Amino acid sequence: MLVLIVVTSGCIDGPEDTQSEGGDAINVEELTVRPSSISSGSSVNSILHISNTGELEADLGVNSEEGEYGDRILKDRCRDFLNVEDYSVNGPESGSSISLSPQEEVIFNWVLRNPESSNVPLNGYSCNLKFQVPFDYSVNAYRQIQFKESREIEGSPNLESKSSRGPMKLEIDTIGSTSGDSSTFIEGDNAEVIITLVNQAEDGTSYTGFIDADVPDIEANSDSFSLEDGCEEQISDGELTMYEGESQSIRCGVKLDEEVKGSLRGEITAETDYTYVKNLGSRTVEIEYRGN
Repeated sequence: MLVLIVVTSGCIDGPEDTQSEGGDAINVEELTVRPSSISSGSSVNSILHISNTGELEADLGVNSEEGEYGDRILKDRCRDFLNVEDYSVNGPESGSSISLSPQEEVIFNWVLRNPESSNVPLNGYSCNLKFQVPFDYSVNAYRQIQFKESREIEGSPNLESKSSRGPMKLEIDTIGSTSGDSSTFIEGDNAEVIITLVNQAEDGTSYTGFIDADVPDIEANSDSFSLEDGCEEQISDGELTMYEGESQSIRCGVKLDEEVKGSLRGEITAETDYTYVKNLGSRTVEIEYRGN
């Protein structure tokens, strides 16, 4: 199941806190292929019923640029032996993608027929129908940080952060502080932030998936400090692929653009788009030879 998580920021007057909540967002209600064995010239019916049980709208990829019949979902249908006789979508308006709001469902139905003209071998043919669900998401994260002139300056104890969770977690951490507070730096500290992307799929589950993500846009929202150049260039091709449990980090130095007088505060933000592809595995259809 796939979910994107909406995160709400903490109370302005509260202590430093990372707010994040949510859970899985794609639930497979049904995946059936019947019958599992057909004779040459017969048909098989396949149904995939999925729901968005998350808190965010997600775009479900249905057709590739030159594809049809839900070819991004029914990824492999043994085209040499099975033709699409009928295809229907019961749910939101369909096209190359479907915007699936929270609690919305969609049902795909394929009727696949083995043409009598196909050359089924004498010992029959075993066809593996492969299914997946590719969902596109946009996520963001932020972390407030502050610089103090010295440890004696009181500064603000109320620093907030937000991380996104779900199939991919995007979060911002800090290193290099000598203040005793990870998000507060003393002038002269070697201040850095680490932006981490994590594919949170768990090992050992029935369904597996991978993530294709764009390199996040990272910005410092402050008139007093900025990020050192070259953060995004740490991932040279501009995108990355992560499988279950894998992660990718980007390390950025933070530099002061003015002298600290007392304390100053701002925030680091990161946002990115990614596609989570949940592999649903395959269903086998045996096509039996039927003599003349």
